[in-house]
Amino acid sequence: MSGVRRPGTARLLLLGTCLVAVIVSCQAPVTGARPTPTPSTAGDRRVLAADARLFAGDYDGAEAAYRSLAGAKVPGAASHLSTLLAYENRFSEAIVQAQAGVAIRSDSDSLGRLTRALDWGQDVDGAVDAGARAVAAKPRAALPHVYYSEALADSGQYDAAQRELRTAEDMGGDAYLQAEIDREWANYYRSHGDSQSELNYTELAVKAQPRFPERQLDLIRFDYGNQRPGAAQQLTDRILAPHKNSYPLLVASADAALVGGDAERASSLYRAATQARPEGPEAAVGLAEVDVALQRDFTGAHDLLLATLQRSPNSSQVYEFLRYLDLLVLNKDPAAELNSIAPQRPAQIATDRRAAIDTANGPRARLGLPALRDDPALDEAAQAHAYFYLFNASQQQVSGTGITSEDASLPGFTGARSIDRDRHFGFGGARGVELAEHLVTPVGSVQSSIDSVFHRLPLLDREVTAAGYGEARIGPLAISVLDLGASPPGAGDPIVYPGDGQTAVPPAFVDNEVPDPLPQGTITPTGYPITLEVGGAQQLEVTSGRLLGADGKEVPSITLAPNDQVGPSQWALVPKRPLAPGARYTVEVSGTVDGKDFSKRWSFTVAER
Repeated sequence: MSGVRRPGTARLLLLGTCLVAVIVSCQAPVTGARPTPTPSTAGDRRVLAADARLFAGDYDGAEAAYRSLAGAKVPGAASHLSTLLAYENRFSEAIVQAQAGVAIRSDSDSLGRLTRALDWGQDVDGAVDAGARAVAAKPRAALPHVYYSEALADSGQYDAAQRELRTAEDMGGDAYLQAEIDREWANYYRSHGDSQSELNYTELAVKAQPRFPERQLDLIRFDYGNQRPGAAQQLTDRILAPHKNSYPLLVASADAALVGGDAERASSLYRAATQARPEGPEAAVGLAEVDVALQRDFTGAHDLLLATLQRSPNSSQVYEFLRYLDLLVLNKDPAAELNSIAPQRPAQIATDRRAAIDTANGPRARLGLPALRDDPALDEAAQAHAYFYLFNASQQQVSGTGITSEDASLPGFTGARSIDRDRHFGFGGARGVELAEHLVTPVGSVQSSIDSVFHRLPLLDREVTAAGYGEARIGPLAISVLDLGASPPGAGDPIVYPGDGQTAVPPAFVDNEVPDPLPQGTITPTGYPITLEVGGAQQLEVTSGRLLGADGKEVPSITLAPNDQVGPSQWALVPKRPLAPGARYTVEVSGTVDGKDFSKRWSFTVAER
């Protein structure tokens, strides 16, 4: 069994071999003038001064200022730094800084910026929770309503998202707020397929903040996404003209070109970035990706990465790319050249593995299931497969559901099926399952699987005992892989999710899973999926399964029956419409397990919002 997730909250959607930016969100037109806020303290004034540097395109200067202020524990500095890091696709760092900012001052602005960091890091459930706290916190501010609206939209709560944006409009604010609302309006039209209105609002955001390069970068991404590479190149030249040596802008522009399929421009921009900052890991791995995935220049990529690692020996991104290029493609012993430069493997991958497995073990613990253990062989298999994907991202074989398989004709092959790869790296278990997603943080990746249908079932299987996590990323181009090891099929009582008595259940499912669990033509978002599974050796037959609202009436739903859309020991129900916030629902399922009658009745409560 294997699966692939489309990003529901991601800034990217993989379509064949081409990536285009997507942010699902709702908003309304902006009206009225907005006053510029007045800083209340000297610390606030210094943070706003750093903001001004950012909005003028001085990313490095702004980051240095934020970090200096954050080191002095100036309230707001770490939170504003997190927003800069999110713009630079440094999502894990952004979340850390946002959390640090909230720890210093848990006000509306800091919680709002945590919402943005979590949402762009694709932990949508966490973002919605943070957003609800942000808009309730004092002193009130308009911007958190905008960030919260984006998280609500990414979770499928479109009406609530629009209400938050209207609230932000009524409160007023500065040019940044204006541009952010225009940006959300553009995203709304993108999600509805209206590219002309998307363009209009993207241009309004540029008009609101003409000196902030992020606004023009959104326009560049639009041009690439709509097959206008010439326009994208011209605009790139214009925004870089006053910032010729800006490493962050060169990398961001190169990322946009790479995602837009403009390999020649991407290569040129990444190379310029390596000249501006020779130790810069983002530019080095971007250029290596072009060399490997598009030019098949493995030696050139190797030499570039080795030189960069010597300058930046603590870069996990460079280390992992080089390690797997050696191991999988060049057939060299990575330790022979890496250990003298970085005697200890950079800690980021170990940290992310722990975060992924901890996220999976959270709901397992609530259901009384044993915790998954981290298995080194599964870790290695997952990480190797992530880099197989990255090395071959331009190839049709890895698109769609092909993301979980490997073609022996492509470089980096270790096994066609996930269980073959697991055993190649020493896994001795009976069965294996692989989940792959185009998401950028381990927590967001695993949580999105729990919130799905097909991906949830193996994560909450009592027979799954071990896990290994891998990841690979070039700017916004990302893959996360979770390999699960299972014992032989057995028997057991039904496992249900959401669990009996569970609270704060998300109301909606945005249908971002491949293969799609819903019938063609289903209107999305739907309600949150409900699943039930027994032991893998058992035969489940469901004769009646329904969801009841608080009024006792049956909720119209789609069911996935055993031996049909799901396995012989599994059953799922998806409400046709999002569930009501704060409402209590009851599930009733009856049928037979191995021919013996069974029935199960349980209840859960949806999050207030």
